[in-house]
Amino acid sequence: MSTIENINNNISNKPRFFKILIHSVIWIFLLCMPILLSTNTEFVFWHIVERWWVSIFLYAIVFYINYLSMVDKLFFGKKKILFFGANILILFALACVSLSIRIVFFNWRAAPHHMEFIYWYCFSTMFSMVLPMVMAIAIRIYEHWQEIETKHQKSAAEQLQTELKHLEYQIQPHFFFNSLNNIYSLVDISPERAKETIHNLSKLMRYLLYETNSSLVPLDGEIAFMSKYIELMKLRSAATTVVEYDFPENTNGIEVAPLMFISLIENSFKHGILPQGKSELKFSMKIEGRKIIFQTSNPYFEEVGSNLTGGSSIGLENIRRRLNLIYPDKSEFYTKIENGKFLAYLSIEA
Repeated sequence: MSTIENINNNISNKPRFFKILIHSVIWIFLLCMPILLSTNTEFVFWHIVERWWVSIFLYAIVFYINYLSMVDKLFFGKKKILFFGANILILFALACVSLSIRIVFFNWRAAPHHMEFIYWYCFSTMFSMVLPMVMAIAIRIYEHWQEIETKHQKSAAEQLQTELKHLEYQIQPHFFFNSLNNIYSLVDISPERAKETIHNLSKLMRYLLYETNSSLVPLDGEIAFMSKYIELMKLRSAATTVVEYDFPENTNGIEVAPLMFISLIENSFKHGILPQGKSELKFSMKIEGRKIIFQTSNPYFEEVGSNLTGGSSIGLENIRRRLNLIYPDKSEFYTKIENGKFLAYLSIEA
């Protein structure tokens, strides 16, 4: 799987019910906690309701008022004074509700109706409800940060995808331009071979237009494309040019980014054929597990050598950039001159 597909999978949103499930499990656990921790086998159900569940219910109200509305509208809306002021009023109102519930439904006859007691009870209840308010703020800040990070990652992924498409579109006109030059050189020399070349070129262009739109394509399709291109180039090559290629027949279902190798073959034909004398062009590919190793060899001579070694070649720079984007830390690419030959090495961990 390509890096960009990994990025898109990593930033995909989790289903909403998953978040609801987590919230439900937490609240159910909190409601059941006194029962699970109870060592008294004769516990009274209404004691649990009075001493635990009423508070949990009020905590849930505080939490979701903040989590679902107030944090986003006021806290993130740069209205923090209004946010904390509204929360103080809410906490005070809920503290009064808590006191009323216990007096009305649980017959707090021992509770003195003195202002000091009411103040103490309301203050302690409000203080205990600060925790769910803080938890709501903390969770929404974390989720807000995640949302921002997700947008950044999506934006970066889209930017990478755009750049990769741009690089692929560079390959196709470059490939087509070189092929047309080859056909042009055949028109006067051998019209029949020029016709055959045009027919073969149409097959290659069909592959470029319809088979390379995915981020990954079968390696055997790439091999078939390269083989046809080499045969096409051999039609216009001089008799003194020897072309050899050795590609694997079994690719073990490996997929690779499209058009990763064709630029090296193009460069060999464009820059590696000597104007006089015998020229030998060699292309080989082997597979070691999930590792693809592709190598080229062609004659090197000074007239075009600076184009290859100086890094100005569109094809070579295109390869380097695409490898950095698609196969970071999973590829190796270098070129060198050795014994009068220009050698290129490209390996990819698919």
